[in-house]
Amino acid sequence: MRLVLALDTATAECAIGLGLWPWDDQGEPVVLGETNVATPRAALTHAIPVIARLLEDCGRRIGDVDAIVAGRGPGSFTGVRIGIATAKGLAQGLGVPLYGVSTLDAVAERLAGREGLIAVIGDAMRKEVYPALFRGCGGTVERLTPDRVAKPAETAAEWAASLDAHVLLAGDGLAKYEAVFTEALGDRAEVARPAMWSPTGASLLQAAWRTGAAAGGGNAAGVLPIYTRLSDAEEAEALHAGRPPGLPHSGVAGPEGERP
Repeated sequence: MRLVLALDTATAECAIGLGLWPWDDQGEPVVLGETNVATPRAALTHAIPVIARLLEDCGRRIGDVDAIVAGRGPGSFTGVRIGIATAKGLAQGLGVPLYGVSTLDAVAERLAGREGLIAVIGDAMRKEVYPALFRGCGGTVERLTPDRVAKPAETAAEWAASLDAHVLLAGDGLAKYEAVFTEALGDRAEVARPAMWSPTGASLLQAAWRTGAAAGGGNAAGVLPIYTRLSDAEEAEALHAGRPPGLPHSGVAGPEGERP
């Protein structure tokens, strides 16, 4: 079994997990411990101390870690950068593989026991959201749509017109836009408890295992943030230079998790 450390700082919570992964696909991951700490705009100063405390609580040392999982977003641009940079620094320092997983997948994983449609709505700021649809079946979840950024009302109207089944809503975007989605979907919508709107250390570990990230090469250079759009500063720079809006050619992941 490999000792795996997982972290995500893409939301207002710092989610850290420690678990064991089988060396092959004949077993199931085992979660040793996890912790979520509210760190709005403060993940940089909390991530490493939280990791250290969890390792100590589990009777392990940082040198025992065999692999690392990082939440790639989408979410807060600064938060995503902090999480990816921290994970890459640890992986390089320890000489261990690094795997990436979508933050939205990790939220959906928390609802894997539910059957049917699951909608994860992340807060994208700028009066926008990161919406993604999943299907829960047999204790697992399958992603149905790629990562993207959209207006809440447009997404709600799209889903109201295209979804004819019950849908369970989750994600930190609901803190601002719950009414937009519930009013559009009517009695087809159910809202998960707010405690289920963010990823956890356990759901990061499980989502990475379920999506096949654990079987990847573990090359840290290939673990890129999922931004889905330019930052405010980059958009302003593009407009000033007379370039059309689009993703930067800087190696970050685009709407479907690929390099632009």
